[in-house]
Amino acid sequence: MEEFLFLFYFVYVFIALTPAGVIFYLHNTTFTLLELALISLGVLVCALLSCLYMRLIEKYILPFDATHSVEVVEVAEPKYIPIYIAYFVIAVSLENWIIFAVVFTLIYFLILKGKFSYFNPYLLFFGYHFYEISIDLNKAHGQNMYAKFKVFLISKRTLKEEMQYSKLIRLNDFVFLDKEEE
Repeated sequence: MEEFLFLFYFVYVFIALTPAGVIFYLHNTTFTLLELALISLGVLVCALLSCLYMRLIEKYILPFDATHSVEVVEVAEPKYIPIYIAYFVIAVSLENWIIFAVVFTLIYFLILKGKFSYFNPYLLFFGYHFYEISIDLNKAHGQNMYAKFKVFLISKRTLKEEMQYSKLIRLNDFVFLDKEEE
């Protein structure tokens, strides 16, 4: 299953960029009502696949044992939604399918390498929230030898205060999925 999830990750990142493709298509073509219905169906499928990916991760990847003490919780959506709006602006400014494909591919590979590759706007519709949290391992271990660091957290909980996290699933070195729900 881990191999499947590894491959599904590449599809997940691609799906997160599909709104830019939809904007490009709608901007550069005259479309019929049937095409608009098919696009809407495609968007719905992308949203469902995004949610399915997170559910599969929650089900098949075990949380790691470490409990992390969180110092600061920051809502990440205001930082990342403007990035997606920039993708829409790029999509509207391009007129040629070939140039769009090249730009889209470059953006895709840049996102794969970035910390926010797990940010997917479709997940907002399924109740997921995105946070940047500052972790201080010194609090958990009672020592003063670790550096504080920030990680990207995906959670169904609405975080309004500092809390302990014991059921985190590591997606990569700086992205975690909170398995606990409200």
